[in-house]
Amino acid sequence: MDKIKSALADAMQYLEAASPRERRLVMLTGVALVAFILIITWGGMNSAMRRRQDALDEKREAFEKIQKLAGNFGAREQERQMMEARLRQSPPQLMSFVDNLAKQEGVDVGGMSDRGVVSGGAGGKPKESSVEVNLGRVPLEKLTKLLAAIEHTPGVVRVRRLRVRKSLDNKDTLDVSITISAWQGA
Repeated sequence: MDKIKSALADAMQYLEAASPRERRLVMLTGVALVAFILIITWGGMNSAMRRRQDALDEKREAFEKIQKLAGNFGAREQERQMMEARLRQSPPQLMSFVDNLAKQEGVDVGGMSDRGVVSGGAGGKPKESSVEVNLGRVPLEKLTKLLAAIEHTPGVVRVRRLRVRKSLDNKDTLDVSITISAWQGA
């Protein structure tokens, strides 16, 4: 502390003995030094504020992503629960089910073979049973209605394979082979 007091006393003594020109020069140097310190301090504070603002923006973006993912998760969870509920329903007897739908849509079934249980049923996997249906001379409109009726039934029933060829007899009709599967929870 004594050293600081003695250095300050020496500086004051020098300023008193200095010429007016030297005083102005020391004063300008002091003002420049204070201005330099203020600019450095302001720049450092500005940089720190910018870093904090960037970090805050990044955290806001992450929060928005989390909210969006949480919303998607809720929708996916609801879909999963609905699918599980549909799997718990007993599937229709595929042969009679497909035959009734075909009659409703005015489609003649050429042949149908039950493929039985194709896969699943073990280890908690759903059991899949399947039927192969052959349709002859079907107009495209009736085929699309039949496929839509199959896909929009209660339970989980889907068209697994669809093979379409133009009919040899009539170019406006189709010969169709469809594999239809139904799933039931194990």
